[in-house]
Amino acid sequence: MHNLDSLEIQVEVSEKMFSDEIKFLERIERRIKEEVESTLGIVVEVKLVEPNTIARSEGKAQRVIDRRRL
Repeated sequence: MHNLDSLEIQVEVSEKMFSDEIKFLERIERRIKEEVESTLGIVVEVKLVEPNTIARSEGKAQRVIDRRRL
């Protein structure tokens, strides 16, 4: 099972939602994780990050092409 791909979703938390209360943030992470997994049917890791920490794209989708040989 060490050859499985992994997916991490980083979610910026707004200033309004940002809290120093760890249990509150953990509940948000868990809820997002459960929603994504039940919708997409894949296992993901969710990481909440501070506001304005994720680099902004220039409005274009970033595509990834997997060229590994299976």
